[in-house]
Amino acid sequence: MSSFENGASAGGVLVADAGFAVDLGLVLAVDCSSSIDAGDFQIQMHGIAAALRHPDVAKAIAAGEHQRIALSLVLWSNARVQSIALPWRLLANSVDLAIAAGQVEALPRGVPGGGTGLAAAIAFSEALLGALPIPAKRYTIDVSGDGEDNEGGNAGAARDRAVARGITINGLPIIDGSSSIARYYSGQVIGGPGAFIEQAETIMSFRETILRKLLREIGRPVS
Repeated sequence: MSSFENGASAGGVLVADAGFAVDLGLVLAVDCSSSIDAGDFQIQMHGIAAALRHPDVAKAIAAGEHQRIALSLVLWSNARVQSIALPWRLLANSVDLAIAAGQVEALPRGVPGGGTGLAAAIAFSEALLGALPIPAKRYTIDVSGDGEDNEGGNAGAARDRAVARGITINGLPIIDGSSSIARYYSGQVIGGPGAFIEQAETIMSFRETILRKLLREIGRPVS
């Protein structure tokens, strides 16, 4: 991963420091395509916020070698629309997690609906991990969504490029009665050491699913 020499100290934003390291650099890449309505978006944001506040997440971070992770959140829709909704945050304790949770919970949608540019979202998240200004033991993209790429992108090829750079991609497919999306995520989206999917049967089960997923991502031993 490359390093940039920029950073800030306010609000938990990472500070570029060559001597600093984290156990995990994690991008949450959240689907905001037209199939995700305003209510679905709020369910996702509130679910992520609740997961960050869960005491088991703080415990999982504290169990790591460096006892801190770096987190950023990306909202995406079509192949031309990706937005860094939450810039890199350093999370080391329950206070950091509570601040990040409040920021996520208050996020406006901020991106228009449209097609499902999943390949472009993976590429964007890969670049964001490349801009992480401190070293991480592991690099992960956490993709959630309810559809296949329909913008002409090749999610499998985007996945392979990210994996070649040492990134693991995990998936949270929102099933809503269609088993094909789980198969698509398994075959075309996830990849890298220890890659997995945690599927939400409906949008209403997103909250508990994202918690399980975060705990696995933070706590998984390095392969």
